[in-house]
Amino acid sequence: MKTLLVVSGGDAPGINTALLQYTRLARQNGDEIVGAVGSFAGVLDGRIIDLQPEMIAPVAGLGGSYLASSREPVLRDPQNRQKLSEILTSHQIDNVVVFGGDGTLRNIPPILNDMGIACIGIPTTIDNDVPGTEMSIGFDSACNFAYQTIDNLLATARALPGRIFSVETLGGNTGLLALDIAAGSGAHAVLVPEYAYSDDWLIQRLKDAVQREQYALVILSEGVATSRTLVEDIQEKSGLKIRDTRLGHGQRGTPPSHRDRVLASEMAQAAYDALPAGTTMGTMVVSGGKINLQAGKLADLPPRLPDQSLYNQVNGL
Repeated sequence: MKTLLVVSGGDAPGINTALLQYTRLARQNGDEIVGAVGSFAGVLDGRIIDLQPEMIAPVAGLGGSYLASSREPVLRDPQNRQKLSEILTSHQIDNVVVFGGDGTLRNIPPILNDMGIACIGIPTTIDNDVPGTEMSIGFDSACNFAYQTIDNLLATARALPGRIFSVETLGGNTGLLALDIAAGSGAHAVLVPEYAYSDDWLIQRLKDAVQREQYALVILSEGVATSRTLVEDIQEKSGLKIRDTRLGHGQRGTPPSHRDRVLASEMAQAAYDALPAGTTMGTMVVSGGKINLQAGKLADLPPRLPDQSLYNQVNGL
């Protein structure tokens, strides 16, 4: 069996762990593994390299991706699809394993399936928004990165009382990451793109927290429409000092946590086992705490939304 590994979209902690596990399995079983440098745009440019475990092992515990990624949607073009088919045939590639988030895993496997190419997707995104799975590789690491920063901020909050602290997480246009971090860090309020909020409610909520606990913490996702004006608005309307922290892309490039390393290894193992069994299209998912193969198109599943009850709980609604 000869498999092409492709990383598409944003990077996530744990990708390198999964790449290492997959290449080790291939070596143990006498299979061939090649990797795309620059996702499918790289494949079309002929950037396909042989992969061996010893190449990836030095970075297995680091964030980022040994295989460079790309967000360029080259497979929308029918001519590029035909070219990809010819390249895969010339390299005698039997199947493709693609690492990516919601957009990648909704769109790429069906395209390859229509071309007659077997493909399995592995969810790698800190956003945790891939439908059908309770957990994606990288999510736990991104949460842990945020907690380190928030714990440090709250030390200052208690030392210099009377302030509001806002922390903006990554997450794109979804709020799953921000909500879980807010719940885990004991935030007084959380703002996510999916659910509307009232300015008056937010200001009163934060002022009450400062009066009661001497500080207030609000977590927001980068996708919230008011994220760029929120700090000034809160300070003006509350009359309190506010200190703003944006976690930025360091949250995505953090080293993988224990949980993400285990998840990456187990998903790589399950994906490797599924291909010889005749799987033509599917995605590895966590369901009921167990890793399973979700057959078919993810596009047929509804999008993941932040837990409404948890959102209400954090916000005291």
